[in-house]
Amino acid sequence: MLVCAILFPLVMEIRNFRRDEAIRLQLRLEAEALRQRLALDDPERQWVRQHQREEYASMGTVRKRAERQFERIQQKYGGIEVRGADVLSLRTVPQLSLGQSQPPVVYRLLVPTDREVWLKYAVVPAEGISRSPDKLDQLQTPVEASGFADPGPYQLRLAPGEQLLAVQTGPSNGRELPIAIRIDDKPLLDSSFRSEGVPSSGAHHISGLRQFDVLKSRRLPWLQSIQIKVTMEDETRQDAAHHGSLWLSDQPSGFDPFPGIVNQP
Repeated sequence: MLVCAILFPLVMEIRNFRRDEAIRLQLRLEAEALRQRLALDDPERQWVRQHQREEYASMGTVRKRAERQFERIQQKYGGIEVRGADVLSLRTVPQLSLGQSQPPVVYRLLVPTDREVWLKYAVVPAEGISRSPDKLDQLQTPVEASGFADPGPYQLRLAPGEQLLAVQTGPSNGRELPIAIRIDDKPLLDSSFRSEGVPSSGAHHISGLRQFDVLKSRRLPWLQSIQIKVTMEDETRQDAAHHGSLWLSDQPSGFDPFPGIVNQP
């Protein structure tokens, strides 16, 4: 009985302490909620939020205006004119860079009706033949251990008429760099380059700011080299030993068809 008489006040004191602590916690939560509501109603904060909304709206308007202006530039500098039934005409089409990824290189081709035009692609050594259509046409075997998943060589006879050819590289995904080639909406090649470091690409291509016409008496041109640089763990950069080369030709070379053509139903 004596023990109970001693413990009972202690138990009641602990219970009252816990109750008071719960009340204090509830009061703190209610006070914090009230403080946040008052802060939201603060005129200065409301002005800041309104100013931010206006800034975002202004940025969106500027972007839409820039996109419309760029569409006009594309129409003005991206069109092409017929020069003859045996004349290949081409030009690059301006592209708008959005975000951090580089835009594709896009060519507008006007393939003549009275002339064969073959699009070809191959991975080749970086030095020597990467821009020589004569030597590129004579390739026999694909390169090995280049880092390119699909070294080629590949070919496709282009149909007469106007077509858009697009070459897209990147952005890098770790140690892998996507590479894609398309004619209009048809994928010809969806591939990649892998390395021991982080790869990035640069495009060296034929100058086509103005319409470029190739008469039948002239050889069809090289178009583009996909050049790769690799950033190693020590932050040094190295040039890849091979390039992806894209060119046009008047005749077939016995190359395999592009993988995208093979896989189409």
